[in-house]
Amino acid sequence: MISRQLDNILRDLPRAGQLVKDRGYRQVWRFEAGGKAYYLKFYPREGSRLKRLLRGNPAMREFLRLQMLQKASIPSPRAVAQLTGFRIDQTLGDALIIDAIEPSVQLDEHLASFELAGKPIPNHLQLSKQVRHLVHQLGAANLGHNDLHLGNILLHNQQLYLLDGYAVRPGGLRLNDVMMLGHSVGRFATRTDMQRGWGLLGAGSDLPRHNPVATRQHRKFMERATQGDNRYFGTVEHGAWTGRCFLHAKFPRRWSVVSRLNPTKQDWDRAFARLLEQVEKDQLTIIKRTRSGDVLAGEVVLGGKPVDVIVKRPRRRHWYRYVSEIGRSRSKRAWAKGWHLVARDIPTAWPMLMMEKRALGYVTDSLIVVERVPGTTLAAVDLDAIAPEQRDMLFRRTGRVLRQIESHGFAHFDAKASNWIVFNDDATHETPILIDADGVRQRRWTALGIKRLLRSMKEHPQYTPADSLALCQGYAPHAEFGRKPEPTPE
Repeated sequence: MISRQLDNILRDLPRAGQLVKDRGYRQVWRFEAGGKAYYLKFYPREGSRLKRLLRGNPAMREFLRLQMLQKASIPSPRAVAQLTGFRIDQTLGDALIIDAIEPSVQLDEHLASFELAGKPIPNHLQLSKQVRHLVHQLGAANLGHNDLHLGNILLHNQQLYLLDGYAVRPGGLRLNDVMMLGHSVGRFATRTDMQRGWGLLGAGSDLPRHNPVATRQHRKFMERATQGDNRYFGTVEHGAWTGRCFLHAKFPRRWSVVSRLNPTKQDWDRAFARLLEQVEKDQLTIIKRTRSGDVLAGEVVLGGKPVDVIVKRPRRRHWYRYVSEIGRSRSKRAWAKGWHLVARDIPTAWPMLMMEKRALGYVTDSLIVVERVPGTTLAAVDLDAIAPEQRDMLFRRTGRVLRQIESHGFAHFDAKASNWIVFNDDATHETPILIDADGVRQRRWTALGIKRLLRSMKEHPQYTPADSLALCQGYAPHAEFGRKPEPTPE
């Protein structure tokens, strides 16, 4: 009976099942049979005959590698069947059926949901230990994983399972496997978690300061942000204006309302047309207007939701700008810098839209639209109105952001107090947000940002030496401040 029901479902899968994921090279379908849930992974046969021959049968490969995981007692989905020559709507391919582990959630989504809610992660230590143990089991079984990140680890009843058997391979763990995992857990893991994981998997060597896999992942992200259309970014055209727009964030950030939206290109077409008209008619609120450009405040509507924005329209004040901006504009540079910071989880005003107007390939006008962060600048905030513990944490967090910027090989040339917004969050309290990413440069100049900030904070009437100490301790947590040097013995 179950066999007949399963046969009927597979014959009419688009109507009897549910398409969960479609990445072109692979589709994932969910269906139920006999009171149980299953997933079917469908690999279409695409490309030339030679390409298919070199690729082999990916469904069979995943089937065999899931069996390898089961034999090694590594928690993973159980492979049920492999189907060669399977068709979905006249598309020929190969398929794999696995048991569904439900209810469950991908580990990165689970952790990101608590981060978005501003809550501590429950059972953090237990989850960290399970991740280390799962990966150690994989290496002990002389197996590796080419795509080892938190999205391929499933959480079910506080138990972790390893997904994507297609990426499993014999030969043991490689350094790139561990580095990929390190890049994936970087947002959620403490330094102690990282040290324990590396101590278990890193053959006793010191924890590396540089992760080459993270560098490659950031480069891939920047390619999506600056080139072509994809699910995260798109191209906008309006008359002589062309540019880039934000469409979707895989993991929204708590400090940004826009990161939780999913605007369409049609939304941006309408929003930019109206915004450009307001800019040209000087209908926006002027925050700053100098010979170097305008900083304006306005509002755009995305998906029916109004969003407060800041519009920056640079001008060429100096002659050398006409030379240095050949082929690119300051708006385009600010767009790239903003996404460099977001990709590294550094809180900054969310970049939303960048547009350029060109004549014969030369940029004659440009503007960038970023989300307006609610709050007061660090230069003008009432420090005495903030509770002492939260005030101390505010400056520690600010120092930590500057340290994080430098740890990625950047330096902030203009980290003055007026370039920070104190974002008042009900759950995490006062949080510093950078609002001028243009001052960030890809240079390794140590302590440049904190020196600039310390100088500018001296002008704040409520700033105290204790605030300065907290700022420095956030920037250099392992340094000692305020201790007198030991007397030299005679």
